[in-house]
Amino acid sequence: MGCCEFIMKAILVIINSIVILSGLALLVSGGVYLSKAHEYFDVEELAQYSSDIKPIAIPLMVIGGILLVVGLVGCCGAISGKHGLLNVYIIVVIITVVVEVAVCVYCVVKKDSILEASVEGGEYLVNNVNHGNATDNDIKAINSIQYLLSCCGTTGEESYTGGSFPKSCCDGYTYEDDTSSKLDLVTACGDKGTVYEQGCTDAFTQNFNNVGLAIGVLIGIIIVFELFCVIAACVSKKHDMVA
Repeated sequence: MGCCEFIMKAILVIINSIVILSGLALLVSGGVYLSKAHEYFDVEELAQYSSDIKPIAIPLMVIGGILLVVGLVGCCGAISGKHGLLNVYIIVVIITVVVEVAVCVYCVVKKDSILEASVEGGEYLVNNVNHGNATDNDIKAINSIQYLLSCCGTTGEESYTGGSFPKSCCDGYTYEDDTSSKLDLVTACGDKGTVYEQGCTDAFTQNFNNVGLAIGVLIGIIIVFELFCVIAACVSKKHDMVA
């Protein structure tokens, strides 16, 4: 095996190792969301908003699983030196690229509906607090969302009527399971710090866009790597790098 062939083989192994790690990252991210979704959508009326997000989480997990398999096949093909594995690898990678592009297009199409559903969910929770009919699950959802996103109400503290707002609007608030369903309305944060100026609608939109951009960039980089691997595998076979 010449130096160039050895380098090509090493590149195949390295890139496919990166693909494996990326696949695991997507699998874990999607799995964590699906396992934790009930904590933030544990309100009967909000179930529809959770289901609006799941159609994106599940395809991302599917991509993660496919990437994991593709990476393993590629590594095994490069290390073992089997033409058959590389042939399977090339075919699977091409199919994977098509699926990834299709899922990306699907996610872009669903983006606006998810954001719209999330805004409606936030307005529903805040309205329940303002009308005094918020359930324990409503309060838990509000406290968890405001704590996680560092926000207050839908558009800020003015979202709440009566001049008061939940303590979870304060940057000194600490979310705890045993007190998460308690609605502590205050007029000022006091020793709990300062009130968050940003509303949860803007906070969620920013976070959603940032995560979406990060995932999009990650998948784009993976596609470039995969196409390079296809070329490298074809070159390796042509020069009889593997048996």
